[in-house]
Amino acid sequence: MSEPDVYKAAYFREIKARQLAEKMLEDKTRDLSDRVLHLEGVVSGFETMQGQLIQSEKMASLGQLTAGIAHEINNPIAYTYSNLVCLTENILEIFKLDKIIQDSDLENDDARVVLNKYQSMRQQIDAEYLIADTPSLLIDSIDGIERVKTIVNNLKKISYKGDDTFITCNINECIDDCLKLVVNELKYSMAIKLELTDCDNILGQPYDLNQVFINLFINASHACKSKGILTIKTVQENGNVIINITDNGKGISEENILKIFDPFYTTKVVGEGTGLGLPISHGIISKHNGKIEVHSKVNVGTCFTITLPLA
Repeated sequence: MSEPDVYKAAYFREIKARQLAEKMLEDKTRDLSDRVLHLEGVVSGFETMQGQLIQSEKMASLGQLTAGIAHEINNPIAYTYSNLVCLTENILEIFKLDKIIQDSDLENDDARVVLNKYQSMRQQIDAEYLIADTPSLLIDSIDGIERVKTIVNNLKKISYKGDDTFITCNINECIDDCLKLVVNELKYSMAIKLELTDCDNILGQPYDLNQVFINLFINASHACKSKGILTIKTVQENGNVIINITDNGKGISEENILKIFDPFYTTKVVGEGTGLGLPISHGIISKHNGKIEVHSKVNVGTCFTITLPLA
């Protein structure tokens, strides 16, 4: 083969090798792109599942609070209903005074006779008492409806699924909202001691943070059974809000404390816990670039410390 033919053959081999390399690169790129899309789908599916899991655990927590919430709503509804019955009776009695006037022929009847009938009816229905009693019944009824409205609004704050948007929120307000919901769960087993200091806002998702607090409050209640003390303390230090939630309950053994953030691990009896409350709480705090730590001693109590960065 002549020298020009050698160069020509080498040139064509180089072209063919380059085309083959480009095809291999294209195939690899396509394969890699498919893998990336698959991974994005997996991640998206995981995030959706995680959100559903958080929502499911919220509903489970609210399920444990159902009796207390029902009692809390039933009280104001009961006395509001009673007040409305009394108001109806009062108003019907007062209307009797108006009927005397309406039934009278003021042009022809003796005014003194009409006035005597009116005064007699006032005494008969005890009008002075009815007039004095009506405003207080109205005020109490409005107060009862406001209490129900507050409970429903707090339920919305806790049960609302929310979205991935982080907003400015105040930790002390979140704690206050949660305590209003769990107060009936706690009042039979423990006293609540608040040591909340003014703290700047954080960037977060209050609907999810509320889930963390409710879970820790309920856990403290279960740990104490009776004569417990729940101490909730907030303080601002070094660009963070630090929340300490402490109880004087039965505590957690060294063996179990290493597992409490493991999914489905629980020492509670069947029906009392899902084993997901603390793992989900850990995930929520991590999502907020914070951390949650636990210190406990058997028969002394447990303290959960949550650290969240300021906005």
